Amino acid sequence: MRRTAWSAGCVAAACGLSAGAFARSGDCVSWVDPPGDAVVRRTDAGNDGPIMPGATLPDVVRVSLCAWQPTDPVADPYTGTTIDPDDAHLFRLDAVFVGVVNPPGPLGFSGQPYDPFRHGPSPVIGFLDIDVDSKNTGGELGSAARSRYLANVARFGRLPYGSISERVARSAFDYDWDFATPPHYERTGADFALVFCGCWGLTIVSEGGDGNGVFEAGETWIVRGRLFQRTNGYQEASSAWGGSAFGTYDPYVNVRFSHDQDSDETTITLVFALDMTGASMLTGQAEQPINYNVGDHVSIVEALSDVIDGADAGGLSEPAWELIKGWRGRDPYDYLDPTDWEVTALFGMPYTEQQAGATFVWTDSGMGECHGDLNANGYATGADKTLLRDAVYDLDGGEQDADGVINGRVVVVDPGPNFSLFDLNGDTVVNLDDFRVYGKPADFDGNGVVNTLDFIAFLNAWVAGDPAADFDLNQVVNTLDFIAFLNEWVQG
Repeated sequence: MRRTAWSAGCVAAACGLSAGAFARSGDCVSWVDPPGDAVVRRTDAGNDGPIMPGATLPDVVRVSLCAWQPTDPVADPYTGTTIDPDDAHLFRLDAVFVGVVNPPGPLGFSGQPYDPFRHGPSPVIGFLDIDVDSKNTGGELGSAARSRYLANVARFGRLPYGSISERVARSAFDYDWDFATPPHYERTGADFALVFCGCWGLTIVSEGGDGNGVFEAGETWIVRGRLFQRTNGYQEASSAWGGSAFGTYDPYVNVRFSHDQDSDETTITLVFALDMTGASMLTGQAEQPINYNVGDHVSIVEALSDVIDGADAGGLSEPAWELIKGWRGRDPYDYLDPTDWEVTALFGMPYTEQQAGATFVWTDSGMGECHGDLNANGYATGADKTLLRDAVYDLDGGEQDADGVINGRVVVVDPGPNFSLFDLNGDTVVNLDDFRVYGKPADFDGNGVVNTLDFIAFLNAWVAGDPAADFDLNQVVNTLDFIAFLNEWVQG
C-alpha cells in the first residue's frame, strides 16, 4: 500500500539522490531526503505572515528507526547499540536536520502564551508520522487532518510514490469536512507520530552548553513533553486514560536535541518502549502489566492492544470505525519490528506573530519524494511535463484561476490557505516558469541540450500548428509562441 525498499530506491535514482534513499540493515531502517530543499510555504491568509529573519528553515535530511539496546537505559538511553529486532524491547528514532534547529515553545494553544521562540530563533514544528502496519488504518479527523502530510505535501510540488498519492490533497479545493469524499487525506495510515506542534510548553530536563536557555550550536539538550503520540483518529475506540484527554495515548517522553558542529546538523532522538519489558527498562522499575494508563509505563504494545480491543468490541461510528476496523483480531506483538515501519515527514516553523486561522509555515516534507513527480511513479520526466501542460489547460480561466482569463497563467486563488500541486516553483502562479523544474524550456526535443535542432523542431511544429508549439500555454499557436520560444532559445 505504501513504499517498498525497491520503489524508494527508484525514487532516489530518479530524483538524483543517493542510492541510499531507503536502506534496511538487520537492525535499522533509514531514509534520506536531499539537503537544501527547504522552502517557505505559508498557510496564512495573504500569504505574507512574518517569519523570523535569519532563522534556519527546518530541512530534514535523514530519518532512521532502529531496534535498540542502551548501555544504561535509565541514566542514558541514547548510548548503546542496535540489536536484532527479535530481541529488542526498545526502539530508537533519529531525525536529522540541516543546521541548528531548536525545540519549539508554546504556540498559544490551551491557554498557553504565544512564545514559540522561547528556546531559540529556529524552532522546528511538524510531524514525523509512523505507520507500523503498512495499511490504511490510522489517521486524523477534522481540522487536525489539514496539518498533516497528505494535506500539505503537494505544497512542495511533489507526490509520494505509490497508491498513497491517491489520498493527497492537490489543492485546498480538495479540503472539505466530509471524511467519505476523496481524496482521503484524513486516512494518513499513521499509527504514531513524533509531534512538535507547540501545543504545550516543554520541560528542559538537561541543558548542555552555556545554560542561557537558548539552544545553540554544539549543544545537547533533553526536553520533556507529549512529543510522541498515537494517532488521534483512534481516540473514539480507545480506553486509554491519563493522557491529555480520555482516549488519547500521548505520554510524557524525553527527546534529545543535539547539534554537531562538524556536520552542522541537529539530530532529534527518541528512545521508546516496544513492550512492557522495555518500559520497565527505561524507568528502572518492576515490569507493569498493560493497563492503558498513559501516566505510568507506556509502550507500543500497550497502545496497540488498546486499539485492537476497541476494534474487536466494535460498535463505533464512522469515520472512526473506518480508521480502526483493520485492527480487528490482530496480535500487537506482530508489529514491534521497527525495521518494518514506514515514515512520512512534514516540518516547518512558526510565524513570529500569531496569525488568525494559520499556525504553521511549512518548509520541508519527506521521505524520498521527487520534486515535479506529478504522476507518483517515482520519476520526474516528460510524462509529468505533459500533466503540467494539461493542468494549465484544464484550470486556466476556471474557478481555480484567480485572474479568470485564459492566458497561459493559472493564478492560485487565496494563496497561503490555498496552494497547487502544479505550482512547482512556489510563486503562486502555474505557468511556463514551472516547466523549468524539468530542464530548459527551449530544449524542445528533450535531449538535455539547447541547440539548432531544438529551433528546427519547434519551427516545424509551429508551422504545422501542432499544439506542442503553444509555448506560452494560452491554447493558441501564433506569433507570440514563436517570439516566446525564440527568447528562451537565445538564452540557451
